[in-house]
Amino acid sequence: MNILLLTYSFNYNYGGLLQAYATVKYLESQGHSVTVPKSHPAYLVGNTSLFRGLGLRRKNPLGSVLRRLRQFVRYKRFDSFRSLLPIDPSLSSKEAIARSVVRFDAVLTGSDQTWNTKFMPSYEPYFYQGFIAKGPLKVSYASCFGTRQQKEEILVQAAKDLGDFDHIAVRNEVSREIVERLTQNDPAVVVDPTLLHDFNELRIPDEVKQHHPFIMVYALDVDNFVVAESIVKEVQVRQPGIEVHFVNGEKNFEKPHWATHLVNSYGPAEFLASMQEASLIVTDSFHGLIFAQKFAKPCIGYSSGWRSERIVSIMSDFDASDLLLLDGEPANVKIVVSKVMEKGARLQLGAALQAKISASKAYLATALSNA
Repeated sequence: MNILLLTYSFNYNYGGLLQAYATVKYLESQGHSVTVPKSHPAYLVGNTSLFRGLGLRRKNPLGSVLRRLRQFVRYKRFDSFRSLLPIDPSLSSKEAIARSVVRFDAVLTGSDQTWNTKFMPSYEPYFYQGFIAKGPLKVSYASCFGTRQQKEEILVQAAKDLGDFDHIAVRNEVSREIVERLTQNDPAVVVDPTLLHDFNELRIPDEVKQHHPFIMVYALDVDNFVVAESIVKEVQVRQPGIEVHFVNGEKNFEKPHWATHLVNSYGPAEFLASMQEASLIVTDSFHGLIFAQKFAKPCIGYSSGWRSERIVSIMSDFDASDLLLLDGEPANVKIVVSKVMEKGARLQLGAALQAKISASKAYLATALSNA
């Protein structure tokens, strides 16, 4: 089947690009031909280039430019990794896609926060496929709203386009509830596509791994830095002198005072390599947690606020809710660090999650066999 994939293929977020890569890899392994357009929704244009979203209207535009330029290598490595995707440069707009859609048997949206209306200033039908005429199957896989807090006036407009999908599967219970409310249909809940692909081609042989101990911190929310710091300090009580590598993402933070190194140069492949070499991973990232489990690394998750719903969900899937910190209460931090560092607690791919992965594969097989 010829499939057009609408997803976060254009940005500079580790999880976003790696889930796009995993989706392509899995679909191709099932015998499908996949095409990724070069286009993107207009409201996300700031995520599409080193020179977009520079913050030139801020109080210190020169400082904003200099901060972005320190990530030049990171952006180049993302672009290099992106070249592994089957991107069609002729599909550079919604109009170009609409003209060429007869080439495809199905258009698939997902995964990641493709349906999060919080990012939209007004309704944009791109990921809702509202600009695509009837013809190919309209399918979603692991699409997500990200949080319950959505823009209701935009959801009202999205409801009709959602109703035109032939098959809908979402990434979590929150998204299922929203879709059910809007369409009166109960969608399937499936796993993130990074759980469908083994990433063996990006694993590092043990003999070439670095062996000096370090904590890898990948943090998305500055408001939760205090929790990450409390975890790091508790680990350092047990392992004095262990280095802390703070891996910067799109947020482009300054180095926290408790970190040893600020890493601005990782692309997706280097990000995964660092995860495999780390002694411990500390993260509030949904995909960070998935890759920690995939590489069987000691990991402590933390979160609060609007991101926490996704983090709570995936940690429950990994039978690791007791390794998740939703606050920086010292007693709770001590308990979780002790479980991971002294008792060997890990994120688990248990029977329930294995069954969910199998059901997710079955959903795709069914949805993509009905052209």
